[in-house]
Amino acid sequence: MESQNLVLDLEKIEKAYPENPIEFFKGKKLCLFKACLEAYFPGVRWGIQDLLEALDIEVVTCSQQSCCSGTFFQRNLITRSQFSAINERNLNEMNHQADIVLFSCNGCYNSVLRGRDFLKVPEVKKKTQDILESLKKKDLGENYPGKYDILDNTELRLVHDLDFLYLLKSNVLDSLKFDLKGLKVAVHYGCHYLNLERDKDTVESYLKDKKKLDEFVSLFGGVPVDYQEKESCCGWGASQIVLNPKDALKVTFNKLKSAEDVGADFILMPCPTCLYTLSKPEYREKMFKWFGEMLDIPTIHLNELIAILRGCEEERCITLRRKTPRLEEIFNIITKE
Repeated sequence: MESQNLVLDLEKIEKAYPENPIEFFKGKKLCLFKACLEAYFPGVRWGIQDLLEALDIEVVTCSQQSCCSGTFFQRNLITRSQFSAINERNLNEMNHQADIVLFSCNGCYNSVLRGRDFLKVPEVKKKTQDILESLKKKDLGENYPGKYDILDNTELRLVHDLDFLYLLKSNVLDSLKFDLKGLKVAVHYGCHYLNLERDKDTVESYLKDKKKLDEFVSLFGGVPVDYQEKESCCGWGASQIVLNPKDALKVTFNKLKSAEDVGADFILMPCPTCLYTLSKPEYREKMFKWFGEMLDIPTIHLNELIAILRGCEEERCITLRRKTPRLEEIFNIITKE
């Protein structure tokens, strides 16, 4: 049996609920995929969780789910079958818990879908099932029917946070307390979002999705600015940041410098891995050492920005600011009465 496509059909929802797509999600169970690098940016997860709870949508964090293992695969540390087995186990755990899974990270979203693609190769599919069978013998955690089988014929669906939030943009806008006050914003989509064709059915849908962040900036009262390195990589490059750090961070430097040169107040993105690379103080210090210029442009994830614009619960916002000085300036401008 060919592996089932698990991508949530957003166009179908728009057609069925043209007035208010949020109605599709009422009564359904949603869970948030735990991206490893969210640990550095707590606002990425609770930013969208608070929003969904305010919209009366049932949402929890995916439990018993492991790392997507994308970085291990990209660094040639695991095989295709091992990679697919890890993500099939994740899918089974999420299928046991929810109807829809939301991904804040481009890499995690890509990894789960890529693992499904590999199952189209008979040899990989067989080896994947063999690995799952070996896990079954160890009897790990709660047991339930099909836990160690390749997931087929399921109603579980997957969606990236950016696509999900864009579908519900009217509801998002209605929940905001503040606006961007004309701030100039450079957007960064990230390679695994810009180049991901696994969740697109047509050329039109593939191209249209490259405008969502820009439209959000305008809807939030900001000014999206174009810059030369807009579609370039953040510089992470999986193994490159380890094997060739100077070359990788040159890509990061060029991106940040390009956004600063057009007067952007900050860079907005939908991925914590990109955020980590573009924000990490140690990386900025290395770029200063290697390329002779300290770049100060702030960076922020879409979920964090929405939390601030919504006037997020005071204690959480204070914690967010204390732990992430990069947001201080953005926060002060947005929330100034």
